[in-house]
Amino acid sequence: MLGWLFFLALMALLYLLWSRQQQAKLHALKAVRRHCQEEGVQLLDDTLELTGMRFRRGPGGWRLHRHYRFEFSSTGDERYRGQVILAGRHITGLRLQAHRIH
Repeated sequence: MLGWLFFLALMALLYLLWSRQQQAKLHALKAVRRHCQEEGVQLLDDTLELTGMRFRRGPGGWRLHRHYRFEFSSTGDERYRGQVILAGRHITGLRLQAHRIH
Protein backbone atom coordinates (compact mmCIF):
# COMPACT_ATOMS: atom_id res chain seq x y z
CA MET A 1 0.00 0.00 0.00
CA LEU A 2 2.80 2.43 0.88
CA GLY A 3 4.46 1.66 -2.46
CA TRP A 4 1.34 2.72 -4.36
CA LEU A 5 1.09 5.97 -2.42
CA PHE A 6 4.72 6.74 -3.19
CA PHE A 7 4.13 5.93 -6.87
CA LEU A 8 1.04 8.15 -7.06
CA ALA A 9 2.83 11.02 -5.29
CA LEU A 10 5.75 10.67 -7.72
CA MET A 11 3.41 10.69 -10.73
CA ALA A 12 1.62 13.77 -9.37
CA LEU A 13 4.95 15.55 -8.88
CA LEU A 14 6.12 14.67 -12.40
CA TYR A 15 2.84 15.92 -13.85
CA LEU A 16 3.14 19.17 -11.89
CA LEU A 17 6.71 19.73 -13.17
CA TRP A 18 5.68 18.96 -16.75
CA SER A 19 2.65 21.26 -16.49
CA ARG A 20 4.74 24.17 -15.15
CA GLN A 21 7.28 23.63 -17.94
CA GLN A 22 4.51 23.80 -20.55
CA GLN A 23 3.11 27.00 -18.99
CA ALA A 24 6.55 28.61 -19.02
CA LYS A 25 7.07 27.61 -22.65
CA LEU A 26 3.69 29.05 -23.64
CA HIS A 27 4.50 32.30 -21.83
CA ALA A 28 7.85 32.54 -23.65
CA LEU A 29 6.23 31.72 -27.00
CA LYS A 30 3.70 34.54 -26.57
CA ALA A 31 6.52 36.98 -25.81
CA VAL A 32 8.49 35.81 -28.85
CA ARG A 33 5.45 36.12 -31.14
CA ARG A 34 4.81 39.66 -29.89
CA HIS A 35 8.48 40.66 -30.29
CA CYS A 36 8.69 39.20 -33.80
CA GLN A 37 5.56 41.09 -34.79
CA GLU A 38 6.99 44.34 -33.41
CA GLU A 39 10.26 43.78 -35.30
CA GLY A 40 8.46 42.92 -38.54
CA VAL A 41 9.87 39.40 -38.81
CA GLN A 42 8.15 36.03 -39.10
CA LEU A 43 8.50 33.38 -36.39
CA LEU A 44 9.17 30.13 -38.24
CA ASP A 45 7.54 26.82 -37.26
CA ASP A 46 5.85 28.62 -34.31
CA THR A 47 7.99 26.60 -31.89
CA LEU A 48 10.57 27.03 -29.19
CA GLU A 49 13.37 24.58 -28.43
CA LEU A 50 14.47 24.24 -24.82
CA THR A 51 18.28 24.44 -24.84
CA GLY A 52 19.02 24.59 -21.14
CA MET A 53 17.77 25.02 -17.60
CA ARG A 54 19.66 25.99 -14.46
CA PHE A 55 19.03 27.51 -11.08
CA ARG A 56 20.56 30.95 -10.54
CA ARG A 57 20.54 33.31 -7.65
CA GLY A 58 19.32 36.82 -8.32
CA PRO A 59 17.81 39.80 -6.51
CA GLY A 60 14.60 37.87 -5.76
CA GLY A 61 16.35 34.70 -4.61
CA TRP A 62 16.88 31.45 -6.49
CA ARG A 63 15.03 31.08 -9.79
CA LEU A 64 14.92 28.51 -12.53
CA HIS A 65 16.31 30.01 -15.74
CA ARG A 66 15.08 28.43 -18.95
CA HIS A 67 16.83 29.08 -22.27
CA TYR A 68 14.85 28.62 -25.48
CA ARG A 69 15.95 28.92 -29.09
CA PHE A 70 13.73 29.72 -32.07
CA GLU A 71 14.06 30.56 -35.76
CA PHE A 72 12.68 33.51 -37.66
CA SER A 73 12.86 35.06 -41.10
CA SER A 74 12.88 38.65 -42.21
CA THR A 75 12.73 38.12 -45.97
CA GLY A 76 11.13 34.69 -46.26
CA ASP A 77 14.25 33.20 -47.84
CA GLU A 78 16.67 32.86 -44.95
CA ARG A 79 16.45 31.42 -41.45
CA TYR A 80 17.90 33.26 -38.48
CA ARG A 81 18.12 32.26 -34.84
CA GLY A 82 16.79 33.94 -31.76
CA GLN A 83 16.97 33.23 -28.06
CA VAL A 84 14.66 33.94 -25.15
CA ILE A 85 15.56 33.50 -21.47
CA LEU A 86 12.97 33.08 -18.74
CA ALA A 87 13.76 33.53 -15.04
CA GLY A 88 10.77 32.05 -13.28
CA ARG A 89 7.91 33.67 -15.21
CA HIS A 90 9.83 36.80 -16.20
CA ILE A 91 11.48 37.33 -19.59
CA THR A 92 15.06 38.41 -18.84
CA GLY A 93 16.42 38.32 -22.37
CA LEU A 94 15.11 38.15 -25.91
CA ARG A 95 17.61 38.44 -28.73
CA LEU A 96 17.40 38.16 -32.48
CA GLN A 97 20.41 37.29 -34.61
CA ALA A 98 21.53 40.07 -36.97
CA HIS A 99 19.32 39.81 -40.04
CA ARG A 100 18.41 41.54 -43.28
CA ILE A 101 15.66 44.07 -43.23
CA HIS A 102 13.32 43.82 -46.19
